[in-house]
Amino acid sequence: MEVYIGYRDYSKYEQAMGGMGGTPVNSDNRLATAGNGAYLLTFDGLDYAVSDERGEKFAEEVLAKCTGKHRGFFPEEPPYDNKVSAAIVEIHKDREHSYYDMDAGELLKMLTALRDESGEPLDRCGVINHCYPNPKLPEGDFVLSSIIHQKYIPDNAPVSVIPASNPDKVASEFRFSNGEAMLEIREDNIKNTYHVPDELIPEIKEKVKELCSDPAEAYVEEGDFESYVRFGGKDGERIFTDPDRTIELLKEIASKSVLKGSEEVKGAPFYGGSASFFTFNGVPGPASAPMQVMSPEPAVNPQAPGVCRYCGAPRTGGKFCTECGGKYE
Repeated sequence: MEVYIGYRDYSKYEQAMGGMGGTPVNSDNRLATAGNGAYLLTFDGLDYAVSDERGEKFAEEVLAKCTGKHRGFFPEEPPYDNKVSAAIVEIHKDREHSYYDMDAGELLKMLTALRDESGEPLDRCGVINHCYPNPKLPEGDFVLSSIIHQKYIPDNAPVSVIPASNPDKVASEFRFSNGEAMLEIREDNIKNTYHVPDELIPEIKEKVKELCSDPAEAYVEEGDFESYVRFGGKDGERIFTDPDRTIELLKEIASKSVLKGSEEVKGAPFYGGSASFFTFNGVPGPASAPMQVMSPEPAVNPQAPGVCRYCGAPRTGGKFCTECGGKYE
């Protein structure tokens, strides 16, 4: 289930949506789900952790006080139907998108109470680690999809932030391609490609279990290395792992595999830079960044389908961007 439950002050909204110039900023006080379903409360610009259980219960409490459904159109231009505030309640469940009417003042009281019970606000690291918790590998056998080690570059960052259409992440990766286990290892600007013998897979899985038994935080500083294991198939879950231990495992796999070829990497170099402009609720996200947030490969064109045309943040499925408040086309 995905939710967006927000109280909108139209005086703040009008200013945030470009009255002062620049990119819109979402000024709503809101409870929203990140790409993997984690609940995050944003109130007066601060972020608070909300457990899945509490988030689901809060959504039920809100629905119990709603007065009906509507088609999902909210006034975006003054005079905003002569309203000074609005309750925006969107629930997306089982492919059904539902929009509800509610008294704005009542919703603000409920969001305020939720903030008061949610403890101290989170810093950037806390927000990312809350939104992207590490799952656990299933007991027994599991489907191993890939092992990634790469420099972290924020998803959805346009060329004005990272001036390269395909920045070099200096990535090493174990993956399956057409049923064949492959490995690529980066050594400076040389990429070595290996064929991994089938009989080595059980040993690799055992090593992965050891690696994932002590996972790393999701939060990574831009330009640092991050690593993760994806399991459960192509679109399965991901566990963040220690980068040093992960590259050691990949090199160990290489030592037991067959070298197929080497090539010099001539792609665009890695560019650093501040990407705090393109964030989830004001904080830089990991390469999993959500909303589906969950594409670990190249940076996404902000004009591409599935991202907000204003700020490049991944779309939630609702009518408004949870990052900047802009309306999806």
